[in-house]
Amino acid sequence: MITSAAFSKNWPWLAAAGSGVLLTLCFAPWNLPFLIWVALLPLLAALWSLPKDAQKWKAPLLGFTSGIVFFTATFSWLSELADLFDSPALFGLPLLLAAYLALYPALWSWLVTYPPHPGKTNAASSLANINFAIRATCAWVALDWLRGWLFTGFGWNSPGVALHNNLALVQIADLFGVHGVTFVVVFTNMILALVVRRIAQTASIRTLPNLRAEIMTALLLVGLSVSYGVRCVVQKNTGPTVPLRTIAIQPNIAQEEKFDESEENAVLKKIEALMLVAAAIQPAPDLFLWPEAATPRGMFADEANHDFTLRQAALAKAPLLLGTLEPVPTGPDGTGEMYEYNSAVLINSPEKPLQSYRKRHIVPFGEFLPFRDWLPRWVRMLVPGDLEAGKEANLLFLEKPAVRIGALVCFEDSLARETRALVLAGAQVLVNLTNDSWFGGSAAAAQHLANAKFRAIETRLPLIRCANTGETCSVDALGRVEQRLAAFTEGVDTVAVLVPEHPVQTTYTRFGDLWIAGCGLAALVLARQKRL
Repeated sequence: MITSAAFSKNWPWLAAAGSGVLLTLCFAPWNLPFLIWVALLPLLAALWSLPKDAQKWKAPLLGFTSGIVFFTATFSWLSELADLFDSPALFGLPLLLAAYLALYPALWSWLVTYPPHPGKTNAASSLANINFAIRATCAWVALDWLRGWLFTGFGWNSPGVALHNNLALVQIADLFGVHGVTFVVVFTNMILALVVRRIAQTASIRTLPNLRAEIMTALLLVGLSVSYGVRCVVQKNTGPTVPLRTIAIQPNIAQEEKFDESEENAVLKKIEALMLVAAAIQPAPDLFLWPEAATPRGMFADEANHDFTLRQAALAKAPLLLGTLEPVPTGPDGTGEMYEYNSAVLINSPEKPLQSYRKRHIVPFGEFLPFRDWLPRWVRMLVPGDLEAGKEANLLFLEKPAVRIGALVCFEDSLARETRALVLAGAQVLVNLTNDSWFGGSAAAAQHLANAKFRAIETRLPLIRCANTGETCSVDALGRVEQRLAAFTEGVDTVAVLVPEHPVQTTYTRFGDLWIAGCGLAALVLARQKRL
């Protein structure tokens, strides 16, 4: 039985862990996004209850505790790699990644430890609270952006992503990106925490009228965001569009089968059977889609794989876009060392030259091994060879209809900067080819889609996704999933989208995350004030 003394000593740690749990419940597989509006309150209560002599070291540890719970739980699907590679050590991968990612909430917790003292007047106190809430929110956004950039970045599941199904609130992403939605969420948490703190200090609900400014500021921010979102949803797009009809196959092939050479013929037969079904669908599509790593070793692995792919494209009588490994010689005359890329290859017809987009953002410890020469042999064996990163954000050109495709391979559709580069190059439609079978029947595919939906909103372009195990679907320019194949099922999906003939670049497409530089400055001001 826990005594009152033990609870009094340990409740800040329980509260910090509680924030981690609340954040986890906002994302797949739990999908309770309403909790995001209060998820940070337990952590803030714990931080602001610390005695002064313990704040410097306890505050970051409380933030680290919250982060380790959230990131370990929400990315628990990484442990699926342990069975896939028959390596029990990989069961600890979620915890290892979380130990790094938790450093960001740890730093944020250190920055927000000192909330403002009550002012001489209610107006002064309210102004101080709002000012502090803005700077604290800016610090969170700046650190979230840094998390998605540093060491190649892993920015999945920012608080704003939890609201991916809230059609009205997420539309501000075309102005500020997903971090703009995160700003609204974190600022609301900060104001609520400050309001509760002020009431607790006076031990009277009668203090509430004195907090009108704080409450109205939060309501105004949410209200303006919703108002802008409603306007985006109801206004009609009057620009000319081109209908694009695609058929995507979702073979639902387990990664173990892709690794097993004896299963290669069975995998190819499954793809062939799905293509027979797809080719029989009328009217014929403008484009067929296969997912990333559709054939186990890629269409360039040998003559049999190459001929199989070209034969399927010829029988389909329509262009084929697929994901495959692509070996490219370094020498201009076709000689020299061979580099291997994870590519999206477009076959307009077997007689015409192939077009390819080479994945520019390759995954550390998945597609290449950082510091390979310094690591033990058993670690090097997990990633036996390194892929190369593509250099150009080049487009793929479909002939009929004439459409410029921005291809995104694997998890690139969760990265705003990669998507922006393609849109700035002139893409009219985004197409993602991915393979989430590495993580079995976990929540990875659902979380992947939740993050990817913001790319369509940010750029106001339709996004078509073709996935090995799911989620195969289309996402319109408002972030709505319009057609979907059930995850972890085998099937064929007809996906029709309207492609803008002359896309208008959004504010976010033009300027990206430039506004976050201001958030970084606000975070530095907050850090400087802590030293004074």
